[in-house]
Amino acid sequence: MLDPNLEQAPAAHALSGLRDTPLAWLERGARAWRMKRWHYTSVVTDNVLFACAVVDVGYLGNAFAYVVDRKTGKKHEYSTLTPTAAGVTIAKSSIDGASRIRWPGFGRIELGYDARDKERTIEVALDGTRGPFARPSLSASYRIRDAGTLPAPIVVVEETEPGRWLYTHKCYGLEAKGAVRAGDIVDDGSSGSGLAGLDWNKGFRPRETHWNWAAASGRSRTGAVVGFNLTAHRKPGERVNHAGDDATDCALWVDGRVRKLERVQFEYDRARLLEPWRIYDEDGKVELRFHPAGERAEDVNLAVVVSRFHQPYGRFEGTLEDANGTLHVLDNVYGVVEQHFARW
Repeated sequence: MLDPNLEQAPAAHALSGLRDTPLAWLERGARAWRMKRWHYTSVVTDNVLFACAVVDVGYLGNAFAYVVDRKTGKKHEYSTLTPTAAGVTIAKSSIDGASRIRWPGFGRIELGYDARDKERTIEVALDGTRGPFARPSLSASYRIRDAGTLPAPIVVVEETEPGRWLYTHKCYGLEAKGAVRAGDIVDDGSSGSGLAGLDWNKGFRPRETHWNWAAASGRSRTGAVVGFNLTAHRKPGERVNHAGDDATDCALWVDGRVRKLERVQFEYDRARLLEPWRIYDEDGKVELRFHPAGERAEDVNLAVVVSRFHQPYGRFEGTLEDANGTLHVLDNVYGVVEQHFARW
């Protein structure tokens, strides 16, 4: 059983000097508040993009879900914040248990994994609202095949700097079956085209954290199932020339076979996030253009806690080179990019 027991890691924080002293209980409490954990998953079909997440940053919980009609561009979005992460549970590991939230006025999200059936599950029932910001209720139920072999995930455990231990488990291009309904946005799953992605994170991140991210699942021009997870842990516009200075979870999947990448570059206008983005690497393995159709954004400013989150969604086109050196052409692969700054 995989047990990412980062709670026991010698994490760096303001009270870390109390470790192994009579006040160690204070240190353990501070360490728990410094731990950041989230479970994000998405499903894309010919008709919709559906994404949801459950987040625990120690002193605050967050959950969101949204569904986008790919043909009309219409979107319904749902989110909540909970003090001290009340109502939020994150699974013991990325392959054991369920992450969930149940909160009055919001509803429930449950993201599970059945090790016996090698299947991930999404069960969502979110409340609608009335008034000037009216939205319909949302229900979603998916089954995602994930035996951990083909496609195989990319799993990284690293100490990014002294006392900053991180664990990530990511996989894109997983087969998904199910349905989602939110008002007039309905996908009953009859097209059989569903592909899913998983992003499971746990660790002690720097007090101020920047990242860019791009992820999608779809099919190439020849019909191959493609997926990618591309991350840059640096300020937007900052270039890094050494792999050890950047994200270690960049990967491509083609028909389930994974290829690890060293680093990628993101080029875009920070003042115009809905203009095209370019994501590429220096070796020609990745050359993508992203065309946003809209975005999910959230700006939380609680003085000592800040989160400026932008997740445009839309269409990728370009080329990816698989582990055998074959170049795959993408014309209309739907996914997301992200710009995020957090002070936590």
